[in-house]
Amino acid sequence: MKTALGTVAFVSLGCPKNLIDSETMLGGLASEGFTITPQYEGADVVVINTCGFLDASRRESLETISRMLSLKEKGEVKRVVVAGCMVGNYREMLEKEVPGADALVSVNDRSQVTSVLRELRQSGELTRKAVISDPDAQGTIYDDRGRLRLTPRHYAYLRISEGCNHTCSFCVIPSIRGKYRSKPRERIVQEARELVADGARELIVVAQDSTYYGLDTENRKSLHELLAEIARIPELRWLRLMYAYPTQVTDELIDLLSREPKLLGYIDMPLQHISTPVLSRMKRGSARESSLRLIERMRARVPHLTLRSTFIVGFPGETEAQFEELCDFLKQGYIDRVGVFPYSDEPQAESFALDGKIHEPEIKRRHARVMEIAQQALFTRNERLVGTTLDCVVENKSQDPKYPSEARSSMDAPEIDCTVRLKGDHAPGTFLRARVVRSLGFDLLAEPS
Repeated sequence: MKTALGTVAFVSLGCPKNLIDSETMLGGLASEGFTITPQYEGADVVVINTCGFLDASRRESLETISRMLSLKEKGEVKRVVVAGCMVGNYREMLEKEVPGADALVSVNDRSQVTSVLRELRQSGELTRKAVISDPDAQGTIYDDRGRLRLTPRHYAYLRISEGCNHTCSFCVIPSIRGKYRSKPRERIVQEARELVADGARELIVVAQDSTYYGLDTENRKSLHELLAEIARIPELRWLRLMYAYPTQVTDELIDLLSREPKLLGYIDMPLQHISTPVLSRMKRGSARESSLRLIERMRARVPHLTLRSTFIVGFPGETEAQFEELCDFLKQGYIDRVGVFPYSDEPQAESFALDGKIHEPEIKRRHARVMEIAQQALFTRNERLVGTTLDCVVENKSQDPKYPSEARSSMDAPEIDCTVRLKGDHAPGTFLRARVVRSLGFDLLAEPS
């Protein structure tokens, strides 16, 4: 039996891929004898897994670190360790803004967090250790098995690759996480089985580009084969696909979406824009015509397809006409679930050097307008669902006494999409069919059928 090495509290910021990093770090710490606690006050160590993707996410990370350092100054926390995406690319910022951190561990060295914490515990005085590797030099394919999950028991995220090979001009992910590396298929399936054995009935497939899977190792796109194999796990109910790159979606994948009952007719496919000149400046490799053809092909072949997409407004050089083109596209109802981001001018991104920068007030105006259009389209779509029956999974309790259970439909991913309020008390993780009786805009009211 291992001796307890101290208590560790964890703060996980950013995307689901960051959440998986946090879960693997927690699993490693717990297996080595550290005690995991949900309480920051009184913890021997607080680890903050940072996000460095955008300026807003970096500000959130710095504010979180500062709060934990304040607890340390009061004696309520002994050590503060900063990990994750900010460490490799923004080390100087961290050392300037939050100099009291005891250790820095980059996202590409996350497997070393246990040894770093051991060293900090054994040191009798303040130790500052930096573990920062070049992501491309390391090229590691991490093992996400043995995780201590932070998601509800009934669903889990399943990562199938590391890094990205695309060169989108607005994105710094390749410089943070390195080039694309597909995980071995057998390891992914083992992890999927482990997650299902732990109670997960919905697996959500994530990657920087899930549709690129296999190109680096097999010289072909083999995502459809991987998903088909995962779908054969008996206890699995739902399999959801996120982060498909529009130029990488294959006919084989569309066919699987149309015929595999466990693979939900839901796909997250970030288009980023619809105007061809803007897409060209973004270096997305797509165009308006190719995007429309793909959407039409998917809708023709996948019954009840739910298409989620994200868009950037205010990109350098985006004219008023190109912005209106995006607005008209969204008004026509091509996309079922929409996320919109105002352009963030990142110094480490290629787009930072582009001309035609748009002033921040104008970016905010465009963002607000597109959000209003997307909201109205969603409300109209949800109103059409009244009287229909949906497959749902219960998440937790709601605040509505008449509809006391909160659920998600198969058309909705956790945290980012709509919710369904259900009549009756139902345990989290319960799968059921429910008839929609009313739309509240973002939420639906439903009764079990």
